[in-house]
Amino acid sequence: MSIEGKHILVVTSVYPMTADGNHGSFVREAILRLQATGAKFTVFAPAYEASESHVLDGVKVYRFRYCPKRFENLVRDGAPTKLQRQPLYLLAAVLYIFLGMLQLFWVCCQEKPNLLQIHWPFPHGLMALPASILLGIPMVFSFHGAELMLANKFGFVAHILRWLLPLTKGVTANSSFTQGLIRKIYYGNVTVIPYGLTIKPKPSIKRLPGNVPQLLFVGRLDERKGLRYLLAALPLVLAKYPVRLRIVGKGILEHEIKLQCHLMGLNEVVDFLGFVSKEELADEYAGCDIFVLPAIVDSKGDTEGLGIVMIEALAHQKPVVASAVGGIVDVIHSGITGLLVPEKDAEALAQAILSLLSNPMKAEKMGQEGLADIQVRFNWFRIIPMWQQVFANALDNAVSEKSTETLA
Repeated sequence: MSIEGKHILVVTSVYPMTADGNHGSFVREAILRLQATGAKFTVFAPAYEASESHVLDGVKVYRFRYCPKRFENLVRDGAPTKLQRQPLYLLAAVLYIFLGMLQLFWVCCQEKPNLLQIHWPFPHGLMALPASILLGIPMVFSFHGAELMLANKFGFVAHILRWLLPLTKGVTANSSFTQGLIRKIYYGNVTVIPYGLTIKPKPSIKRLPGNVPQLLFVGRLDERKGLRYLLAALPLVLAKYPVRLRIVGKGILEHEIKLQCHLMGLNEVVDFLGFVSKEELADEYAGCDIFVLPAIVDSKGDTEGLGIVMIEALAHQKPVVASAVGGIVDVIHSGITGLLVPEKDAEALAQAILSLLSNPMKAEKMGQEGLADIQVRFNWFRIIPMWQQVFANALDNAVSEKSTETLA
């Protein structure tokens, strides 16, 4: 079955408010690319501080309300982090699921989609279940890793996912790491589909002689990104080479990270850029010497499911230094397109950075190899047919089951 003319409702916790937004931009990018198949898409996502439903790229984005404006930011900095640091957000989480469930059912009644794509099946699989069962809409579950790391830590999450998974008509994972986590609770077919670039790459800018080398970090400022270990590594690097660290992103740990930077006397060599536009982000990638992602498995058991920022750095021909955790190992070929180090090891991080700074030709070759690699493995022209096949199979399976039920 083709997905041309079919209506797919995408349920997600993150989606950009504007074309230049980076929050959930990979979900938007996939929808943009899939529109060429002739399928229609609608998005169901939470409001952010009373934000209203809107249209983006010709796609209707329903923003469901679940809390008073002041507290309607549960997913902005990562729900697990907020719940751990501010337990009162548990009430917001309960309202998120319950009110989201009611509003999703209403949207499905209005839109009459042929298929539901559920990103982060916990908790969104629970939210979509009434609409799926009562309105007969098949579901595809798309896992990103965080919900499965929660399942490792909290037995009730694993039980809910074990119950929900057999009800789906398709299951995807963003990396082999995420697929491995799914295998702990589900033995059905799982298709690994990564994501590609969400920005247009710019030509790499070579550092002029005498200019200070630049390290770049891009990501949410939360525990699992491991930024404090990069700050701890910086004095070891500075002892041998002058460098600047540029940090793109904001998050719940911003104050703590800036305080650490101040206490370590690093204010003069670290730039906090906050949120930037896609154009500015491409400039940062193009202008850096090394991209660093010091991710860890955090206290909640969460880590990187894939790491799209590394793919974007490689698209700008930049070598990557990163921790060997989660889906990062799916992206970086250590010694070829970058260097992987043990998590939470500031000294190893520093040594990897120094090895590239001391050997610019090696760093340049890694950047070139990285670009060639991601052009094949993380190319949207390869990825989109995989989504088409998963959606088509799900629709076929749903039709076959209905036919069997009718004959019975």
